Amino acid sequence: MSRAVLIHTITELPLDAIDVTDDRLRPVSDVDVEGIAVSIAEHGLIYPLAVRRLPKQRFELIDGGHRLAALKRLGVSTAPVRCYEGPVAAIRLIEIDTNLARADLSDLDRAIHMAARKREFVAEHPETAQGKAGAVARWNATAEMAVASFVTATAERTGLPERKIRKFVEAGSALDKVTAERLRSAPKRIFLNDILALAKAEPARRSEAVEAFASGAVPKISKALKKSAVAPVKDPVDEQLKVLLSAWSRAGAAARRRFTEERYADLAPLVSDASAKHGDTIVYFQPPLPMGDRGVA
Repeated sequence: MSRAVLIHTITELPLDAIDVTDDRLRPVSDVDVEGIAVSIAEHGLIYPLAVRRLPKQRFELIDGGHRLAALKRLGVSTAPVRCYEGPVAAIRLIEIDTNLARADLSDLDRAIHMAARKREFVAEHPETAQGKAGAVARWNATAEMAVASFVTATAERTGLPERKIRKFVEAGSALDKVTAERLRSAPKRIFLNDILALAKAEPARRSEAVEAFASGAVPKISKALKKSAVAPVKDPVDEQLKVLLSAWSRAGAAARRRFTEERYADLAPLVSDASAKHGDTIVYFQPPLPMGDRGVA
């Protein structure tokens, strides 16, 4: 049961008494504000704002960022509200659950809200995470119980399959505010599978992939991640050594002997250096006679 309590005596507030924090999960879209302003001008405000009571006659906006902006654009000074008080986690869940109920919520925003809901759910229901310190010794069983409790409760509230909820949480947990803003600015909408691909990618590759997608250079994050995968730099000496070793291993005894004779001047000092490094006795060989100068015994 939520510990957020509705204050029935506060039903309307001046707009200048309502504060909007910087950590809201869903940014305000100017296009949406314009559309809502037109609707309010024609039909009035259908859904009241949700706020949390603060000290000194101040109030914090919980739900209704677009409506509040539209009301201010229309020059309205007061608005009907539903005012709550209670722990921060309980209040935060009101904002999250209200947005999760939206059918038009993007996969990006749904992932961000699901990850936030998990954090606030555990804070609001600490009994689901009790014993966390000893969970490692029990294969992290208690931590998994906390996740399972959250997933079950969220599935009941949203109607989404539990497996999909877990995927949204995994995807949203890997996103910070800057990354989310860049993804929102992309010319194409990003979907869950691409957000999951980003979450599973190495941190060093994420930034480049996000910029490529946000700029429109690639249509999907998955393609950006493939392009940003830098092939390991090959050592040219190692590559040349492989060629030499391969040729030597394929050559027969006669060919090896001929090669040694042909490249004696190059090989003799190299063999001497290698012998000295290994502490072997250095043997100096006389250059072989050219084939035409050899006598027959």
